[in-house]
Amino acid sequence: MKSLLNLDTITTDAYIKLKELDEKFIGTYNYLGIGWFWNYEFRHYLRDASINDRKKVHNIFLTYNLNVSDATELHYQIIRETLKTN
Repeated sequence: MKSLLNLDTITTDAYIKLKELDEKFIGTYNYLGIGWFWNYEFRHYLRDASINDRKKVHNIFLTYNLNVSDATELHYQIIRETLKTN
């Protein structure tokens, strides 16, 4: 399902509250795609990714029982395939 929330149209206060809430959802299927969960190693791929792509990557990690903040070859492979990067 595509996100209907446009973060460019909300106030800074609303964004901060959503990010704080979403950080509590990291590691669960309730994750919204706003908070940062990824390992520093993958920052260039995920910080600029869409909310939907972040959520996809996060949930695939969960499906494979991976710690969402680890950095393994499998994490990298999932990110590459999901974001269609080289």
